[in-house]
Amino acid sequence: MRVWVLLLAACLLTGCSRARYRNWADRETYPIVAERILQPEYDIGRIQVEPDPASRLSDPFDPDHPPKPPDDPSAAIFMDHPGGMRGARNWEKDGVTDQIEPEEWESGLELDEQGVLHLNQDRAVEVALLNSRENQTALEDVYLTALALTLNRFEFALQWFGRNSTAFTHFGSGGAPTETNTLSVNSELGFTRNFAAGGQLLVDFANSLVFEYTNGSKQWNSNLSFQFLQPLLRGAGRKVRLESLTQQERNVLYAVRDFARFRKQFWAGIAVQDGGYLDLLLAIQTLRNNEENLKRQEETFRLYNETFLAGRSSPLARDQSFQGVLGARLSVIQAEISLQNLLDAYKLKLGIPPRIQVELDASLLEVLVLTDAELEALRVEIETVQRERFAELDAPPAIEKLKEHFQTLSKLAEKLPPLIVQAEAGLADWKRELDETPAADADQDLTEQTRRAYEDLKTQMPEITADVKRVREAIERHHADTTEKMPERVWETLIGDINIVMIQVDAILSVQSQTKVDRIKLPAIRLTEEQSLEFAKTYRMDLQNQLGQVTDDWRRVWVAANALRGSLNINAAANVATDPSHPHPLDFASSASTYRIGFDFDGPLNRLAERNVYRASLIRFQRAKRDYMALSDSVEQQIRRDLRQIRQVRLNFEISRQSLLVATRQVESARLALINPDRMQNTDTLATTNQLLTALGNLVNARNALAGNYINYEQQRVQLLLDLEALQLDPRGFPTHDSLQFSHPELSPDIEELPPGVPTPGTLKPLGGAGGQQLLPPPVVVEPDELPKP
Repeated sequence: MRVWVLLLAACLLTGCSRARYRNWADRETYPIVAERILQPEYDIGRIQVEPDPASRLSDPFDPDHPPKPPDDPSAAIFMDHPGGMRGARNWEKDGVTDQIEPEEWESGLELDEQGVLHLNQDRAVEVALLNSRENQTALEDVYLTALALTLNRFEFALQWFGRNSTAFTHFGSGGAPTETNTLSVNSELGFTRNFAAGGQLLVDFANSLVFEYTNGSKQWNSNLSFQFLQPLLRGAGRKVRLESLTQQERNVLYAVRDFARFRKQFWAGIAVQDGGYLDLLLAIQTLRNNEENLKRQEETFRLYNETFLAGRSSPLARDQSFQGVLGARLSVIQAEISLQNLLDAYKLKLGIPPRIQVELDASLLEVLVLTDAELEALRVEIETVQRERFAELDAPPAIEKLKEHFQTLSKLAEKLPPLIVQAEAGLADWKRELDETPAADADQDLTEQTRRAYEDLKTQMPEITADVKRVREAIERHHADTTEKMPERVWETLIGDINIVMIQVDAILSVQSQTKVDRIKLPAIRLTEEQSLEFAKTYRMDLQNQLGQVTDDWRRVWVAANALRGSLNINAAANVATDPSHPHPLDFASSASTYRIGFDFDGPLNRLAERNVYRASLIRFQRAKRDYMALSDSVEQQIRRDLRQIRQVRLNFEISRQSLLVATRQVESARLALINPDRMQNTDTLATTNQLLTALGNLVNARNALAGNYINYEQQRVQLLLDLEALQLDPRGFPTHDSLQFSHPELSPDIEELPPGVPTPGTLKPLGGAGGQQLLPPPVVVEPDELPKP
């Protein structure tokens, strides 16, 4: 029994363990957060504030007794000797660690054997959700807001108290009667209670024991006190007394909404928006385009170099071509540095250090690959043969060597018919897409223009097929007619056949490029401005919070006005006590008890401070209404800007699509002028050189513009969904709608119509879908202006 008494005494003296208080706080706080998920769109997924054990942010140590972390050596001096005095010496009783982050956290990244992190769009979001400091801080803010509410709720709960005061008093010397030794023990146990209408109740049981050692006398005295206070004017009523609790309850809802909106913006920032995954893909595509341009510039320079060595082109033309190579190299270097800088910044967004090597999955860029790799390889082979033949301008090779060249060219030409079949298959696929019933709101001019482009390419295919057949026959015939008497004529015939084969390769490339370019689709957006604004003003969570804050400031006017009133309080008290002459501590007697009831009044004669607070509350209320109006107007501005921006980017994409086709034809024309045998006799090649260099520059610019507008359109589309509050996430933090998949822009699921009116408060429901799955709002149709014709 004595052991249990000692344990109880120790608990009362030291309090409960740290872990018990932490768990107690969690048991009260997490349900509060869960209570605020009133609508599916408020679902914030994980609410546990501790990071995942695999996270870089996790703490492997005891949270209640963490070891001493590493310290700055200079600052440690003032911890050991604060103010020049000796500091505490038991800081290390829970251990010491030299680490800030867990040792094995990188194992959660699933790096490959070379220590490279492989990322695709979804994997990047997973890594960010696991390791992002911003995401963790935002979640902790929700927890802290809910934690603060527990104190406001506790204010209206029974608040128990227990106190004890024990003292030994010695007075005088020499024994009785001049010396006394007294032990006094005073104990209290009771509780207080605050009521919603402003009342306050205090119940206190007090016991006093005085023991005199000199004569052995003792005296017991016990009191049971009741005190009740009820304001009738100032501070009275639920409007005033419950204000702080009401505000904090609403603050938790605001915090949950803010975090729910933050999760959407966080996903978009990692996966789509500026500085996100799609920006990295755009940088990769820009680098690829610049590398391709460098290859073409180098091929052109090698061709000029061969003709220069043969004396058939001027030094200035060769230098101009070399200048193009240098400019292309510089562009590649700049694109590479830009990509690496973007990658490092992106790693910080993911919450991982920049030193970790990252490899991105660029499969989303396949839609921008406009030519077949096999056809490009054939083109390079023919250009190599062509360049080697130009090196023979001064002295054509022997007949036997020329026969070998004809055989080589014949084998290369044999690869053309299967490539024509591939191009025709692409046209057939395009035809099936065009034959599908277009949407009722599709742009008719654009549809007709696309169909005309298809018809033009379809008409070209028989001609290309016939030309390929003729050139193959001509190669075989010229090969058979080779004689030893006229090697110069044979060489010129060979050069002509090579040029014709190259022309056919370029023609197939042109058909293939235009087919793939015209088949690139941008996701449709089918919301009118009126629908968009209605939807956003109904579901925007920041606007809902701002509207709630208007009411918050309106309530504060009531509270401030109440403080202007006089103070009139009813108070009652009772003190039931024991008779000092009786030794029993619970022998309460009416003769020793007192009862009191009355009121206190304080007139409103000095209310200057309260007057100022009241006047300020009126101004803040008007400001709150203006802030709501400003945010509402800002939402309108955002939606209108988004729709305009989407419209502009769609037009930009169409222009860049047509610019790419024009630039491709310019390169073909300039190359034909360069390799034309008649030009070999012309030493003035500057015009042709300038034309080719300009065309190559236009081509790389058009490719970069096409990629930029394609990705920018997806970014603007997602921004519109964010500004509409239409983006819905699952508990993991990923979008729930397939149309957000960047790799499938052609998806057009069935979408319900918007409700005819704005829902009333408390009636917001999921946006539809089986099983409560939330769907995006109906897409909006942005009618583009008449597109420029190629």
